[in-house]
Amino acid sequence: MTGWGRFWLDLWACFLIPAYTLLFAGAVAWFGTNFSVLAVTGPGYYRGFVLWGVLAGGYFLAVLWRIGGGMPRRRGGQVVRALALLGCFSLGGALLLPYLPQSWPRAASMHICLAFLACVLVMLALLLALLAHMRGGGPGCRPLLWGWLAVAAGSAVLFLAGGMVTSALEVFFTISAVQLARRLLLRVTDLEGGKSS
Repeated sequence: MTGWGRFWLDLWACFLIPAYTLLFAGAVAWFGTNFSVLAVTGPGYYRGFVLWGVLAGGYFLAVLWRIGGGMPRRRGGQVVRALALLGCFSLGGALLLPYLPQSWPRAASMHICLAFLACVLVMLALLLALLAHMRGGGPGCRPLLWGWLAVAAGSAVLFLAGGMVTSALEVFFTISAVQLARRLLLRVTDLEGGKSS
């Protein structure tokens, strides 16, 4: 990865997305609310929610698209890219459907399902890419697989601790999955650089 490419990746993954995620979560009780509930408390919060979704969704789409292009097998790369697209469409649907269970219970249920599906698809794309690179003999992927397991386990623990999707879970998942995707992209581009030299 070129110096400018690494700069932009680090800017988004290490500063913009984590900082905005923490700012949007705010100082409210992280185990008593979540981003969807915050989004319907006012127009400013809803715009902030959409911006957070665009930042995170755009990042995952761009990074997974690049990772898919560097997969050892073309078909595997296509699957990773398709999962990334489906994940972004799911997130987009969740952003458009308001979470108002008293007024629009069906829309609120769809919002929850689409948000959950977006996270599952992103994690599945990351897992498939990791396994493909490990199978292809890519060095240094085993710690990333442990990182993937840590994100999944940490998310499950936070879900059980809150009894629902909470801001704590959303902050943890967003920041840790962004970092995992960043590290995998750097590993993939390092391997590509090694092959071309």
